[in-house]
Amino acid sequence: MLSASSNFVKVATLDELAEGKPRAIKVEGQSIALFKHNGGIYATDNQCPHMGYPLTRGRVRGGVLTCDWHGWSYDMRGGGCFTGGCDDLATFPVEVRENDIYIDIASGGNKRDDAHFLLLQEGMLFGDNWTLSKAVAIILAKGVSEGDVLNRLVRHAGRHFVTELDAREGGRHLANLVNGVKVASQYEPEDRLIPLMMAAAGASGRAGDRPGVARLPGDITWEKLERWIRVFSADREWEGIEKCLITARRLGGHDDKIIPLAYECIVEPFFLGHSDSLLYIGYLAELLEQFGWEVSEELVCGLTAKVLGRGRGAPDEIRREAIGKLESLADFVAEIAANPPSEASDFDEDVFAAGLVSGDLDNTFDTITNALKSGAGIDQIVQTMVLLGADRMARTPASMSPGWWELGQEITLSSSIRKALRFGGYQVAAKALYHVAWEFFSNRWLNIRQMPLSTPRSTTPSDAPNEDAGIEDVISAIETVQIQEVGRVTRGYLNSDFSGDRLLAELGQCILRDDNGWDILHTLRTAFDEWKFCEDHPARNQLLVGLARWTTDERKNTNSDSAAKTALRFAKGETAVDLYEQ
Repeated sequence: MLSASSNFVKVATLDELAEGKPRAIKVEGQSIALFKHNGGIYATDNQCPHMGYPLTRGRVRGGVLTCDWHGWSYDMRGGGCFTGGCDDLATFPVEVRENDIYIDIASGGNKRDDAHFLLLQEGMLFGDNWTLSKAVAIILAKGVSEGDVLNRLVRHAGRHFVTELDAREGGRHLANLVNGVKVASQYEPEDRLIPLMMAAAGASGRAGDRPGVARLPGDITWEKLERWIRVFSADREWEGIEKCLITARRLGGHDDKIIPLAYECIVEPFFLGHSDSLLYIGYLAELLEQFGWEVSEELVCGLTAKVLGRGRGAPDEIRREAIGKLESLADFVAEIAANPPSEASDFDEDVFAAGLVSGDLDNTFDTITNALKSGAGIDQIVQTMVLLGADRMARTPASMSPGWWELGQEITLSSSIRKALRFGGYQVAAKALYHVAWEFFSNRWLNIRQMPLSTPRSTTPSDAPNEDAGIEDVISAIETVQIQEVGRVTRGYLNSDFSGDRLLAELGQCILRDDNGWDILHTLRTAFDEWKFCEDHPARNQLLVGLARWTTDERKNTNSDSAAKTALRFAKGETAVDLYEQ
């Protein structure tokens, strides 16, 4: 029985502790390591600050305690780490009273209150997912403001992207950063670790030095900057674009014009075939909206410039033809944008969907043109494009090359037009429709038989007696990699009017636990968005059926799950022994 005197707690007697034979004891739920070394008594956290291995299994020499797993070493008295720069060991004051050993838990602990932020900084600089997982887990456990953490990620990403990454790599990292944050917001704090780790990984990497970008001298107006940015975008001169963007920021009063101008540039015909630029500018717009210019200026200006001025190789013959068609449509798009439809019109989406995936370039582009002429709203068209991609994913043959990534790109790019409409306006969004239509045309190699979206796929309900059992059936099919079965089980679950919201959240957890789920993160985020937007559509369920099938096919290992569980256990102060004994 433990007894207290002041802040000190009796934990053992001298007779119970022998030289060279450390002992683990529990105090207030925390595992403490007691050592007798060279006649002195020492008390430390029993959890190695690196990965939580019990230090009672370590070695002690000359007052230095070394973990037996990875060899990290600590000063037994002060807790200082000799191996890592930001992970000191918690140590506790010890008093020996007659034959009894007392320790003061309240006065011990970590020596640096900002150790978790130093750990986060280390993880961001070196891009180590374990370090990032551990830092995020500790931050969540401490109840630190998530906004403060995300601000640090965005600031670091700005310097990393502008000094180390080109447009394509920067865009890919940006997608992980933004979508990791967006997906994390769909879950309670205890389930946010992996998406936030993915976001941190997206922001992480070497952050080099470079001179600050100064504004252009002289009498500069926004009109001049806008003209120059368009010229530099056509000529692929990203540094000139960045200089112009920084100058616009320094002039003041033009912040709200930067993202719309970026959108106008990336829907120019010469960007056809580089539709991922739509995603990147959309993510930058969201990031700017959430964090503001003060936090995100370097990231937004630097990466926007690289995306607008990205390298674009000479197009092949079919893309040159498509670019020519898009150029010829400029007057039509400008005319319809001047008088956009005020309300939704009758829209034959089955005809539209068949034309979009016809594999004929003229038919693909004419399909967009005819929809706009008929008065269809941008949101109507986007919904059909999203669900067409989802339906194709739900039915793609898995025995050959299923094209999961390409189909996910169809869904995500289609959804991104909503952001183009919101941040760039109607004319930008109308042009973006053709860019995304090109992606559907490019995927004409996929062996997916077209079916009208209005045709019911199946109305057979689940055999499960209740929603919990239905969820268990879907997850079991995923975990056992039953790629054909999971589509049927998912569709049956949804046909039983069980909660789609709950199933989507559970699918997200399966995706996030899988190391191979990084590519699915972006489609998962899109599914969360579109599940709400497409609420009344008869093909809505195909979003989750397609997502479940891709998740199943990618289900190869669970290393992210292991890292996350280890990080969460670490943040709770549990040692590896605690894990094995549970």
